[in-house]
Amino acid sequence: MLGRADVVSLDEARKLLQQHLPSCTAGKLELSLEESQGRICAEDIPAPENLPPYPRSTMDGYAVAAASTFGASEGNPAYLTVKGAVSMGRFPDFTLGPGEAARISTGGMLPEGADSVVMMEYTEAIDDTTLEVYHSVAPGHNLIVKGEDFKKNQIVLSRGQRLRAQETGLLAAFGKKTITVYKKPVVGIIATGDEVVSIDKTPGPAQIRDINTYSLTSLVKKAGGIPVSFGIVEDDYDHFLLSTNR
Repeated sequence: MLGRADVVSLDEARKLLQQHLPSCTAGKLELSLEESQGRICAEDIPAPENLPPYPRSTMDGYAVAAASTFGASEGNPAYLTVKGAVSMGRFPDFTLGPGEAARISTGGMLPEGADSVVMMEYTEAIDDTTLEVYHSVAPGHNLIVKGEDFKKNQIVLSRGQRLRAQETGLLAAFGKKTITVYKKPVVGIIATGDEVVSIDKTPGPAQIRDINTYSLTSLVKKAGGIPVSFGIVEDDYDHFLLSTNR
């Protein structure tokens, strides 16, 4: 076989590869989110706004000021006045004061004056305006605060990051319709060896079908590249040079 006297170490092979990668990955293009699955992000992307942009409930229950529930238990419940209900997708047009509560669903925006949510399971409506609470909550309980996931200008995605469903969903949350990605690298594949024959042939004595071309093709595709096969090259140095210079 060729090259046995000039085998390089794994680290040396990586250095050689890195020396040639810049010219392979310099190309960029802009794709829609629908087309970007599996591609490599070509730029750092900052958050254009806070996410979430407002404090949201993570439970069905009642928005309250936590202090109004301190000390509440099954044997000594707190009694709060129900001031209203938070409509999904609407800005609450009221504020809560001490001893007041508002019905809220998961994902609803907390009204001003509320700093926590009591789960529905820990409450009981006495009548239309009176609520019994038998479990205390701390400030920030059962809610996501403004900017808890990402703060404005925080880096959301980094250059070189592979785009999965999670990343495309995140970009959609910020209203980003397109993203700049690297062009797919083209990887040439050469199978070498006098003993190697095409898979559509029956191997003769001391011969073997070409396995590497198909294994490497699959690996290149899986890694996000475009494989190009240059066929089988005999154990002849001049033939090998001709193949690599195509």
